Amino acid sequence: MSALPQSQMDPSNIEFHRQNPSVSLESHVRQKRVQLGAAVASVQRIYLDLRFWILLRDVSLGRSVDKAPSDLLAFLKSEVSEGRAICPISDTVFIELLKQSDDSTRLATAQLIDELSLGVTLIPFDDRVRQELCNSFYNLAGATDLIPIQELVWTKLAYVLGEVHPTNTHFPPEEELIIQKAFSDHLWKISLSEIAVQFADLPTGRDWDAIAANLNEGNHAHYSMLRSYPQAFRIEFEGGLSLFRNEINALLKEMDQRGYKEFDSKLAHMSHNKRFEAFTLSIPTLYIYASCHAAVRWDWKRKLDGNTLFAFHHAQAALAYCDVFLTEKPLSDMLGLHHLGLTKFKCQSFWSPSAALSWLRENGAANQSSAVN
Repeated sequence: MSALPQSQMDPSNIEFHRQNPSVSLESHVRQKRVQLGAAVASVQRIYLDLRFWILLRDVSLGRSVDKAPSDLLAFLKSEVSEGRAICPISDTVFIELLKQSDDSTRLATAQLIDELSLGVTLIPFDDRVRQELCNSFYNLAGATDLIPIQELVWTKLAYVLGEVHPTNTHFPPEEELIIQKAFSDHLWKISLSEIAVQFADLPTGRDWDAIAANLNEGNHAHYSMLRSYPQAFRIEFEGGLSLFRNEINALLKEMDQRGYKEFDSKLAHMSHNKRFEAFTLSIPTLYIYASCHAAVRWDWKRKLDGNTLFAFHHAQAALAYCDVFLTEKPLSDMLGLHHLGLTKFKCQSFWSPSAALSWLRENGAANQSSAVN
């Protein structure tokens, strides 16, 4: 990561942090994220999957003159420039961007994302779940000073895959801390265009088609055991939750050390099913994850592939933390199925550029601006 920036760190940042040695790196980064989260919460958040980014990119490059995407792009540019909306991305968009083989179109996509996202991204999937678990557990334990989860899941594009700071340098600890905080300030302003160039040869991860094939095989083998969609949802949710077992144990230990011995008695009067529902909704990323996968398990005609798995990750990011989700028709249709219960998240999904634009024009953000920087 140290090779990422092409420009030098601002000397004034180094001097500022030298004058404020008592602020830890964790506190410094958290303060910046909380300030960003408050700004993001005050504007309309419009999440585009890669299909829509490509549609709009082709308009910006003059490759497409289709009216609906052209009008949509003009509208989004206006809303963003006026401070009424942003189009944030997620780690999934970034990974898919790196999969684009053509350097010029990849860079053009990154430049459009820079313009419409204002450099804002959700924190990675695993980090979102960890933060949701933390807020959920402390809320159930009666903590009253929690920052809303909606303000804790945002960061800048240099951290789209997670936070990385210079460590084990040859400097004394106090000087290394200064460098870490100044480096964080520098990365905060790095554009996706620069990141995309630097990471052009980064491997794009696992074989998602192979993973999907294994999941299809398992779903088929166990289909006869399913009796209802709620059962399929519970299996998927508990399976996803089990991946965070170590984090949950560490969180419970931390809470115990801080004096949170019991969970809030407000759940005591609820039935087991109601308690389960309340808990799952407090972990929205896993809730949406489980809903999407349960929909496939319950409908034996549906099959997963690598692109579907990416689509589900887009849904997890958009529905939980954005107001509008622009995606493909099959996913948009599936998310609207009543038995999935995803309308709880108040995020509007569209696959048609013209339908999306019509809704946005009628339901645009309030006429107020916020400094997202």
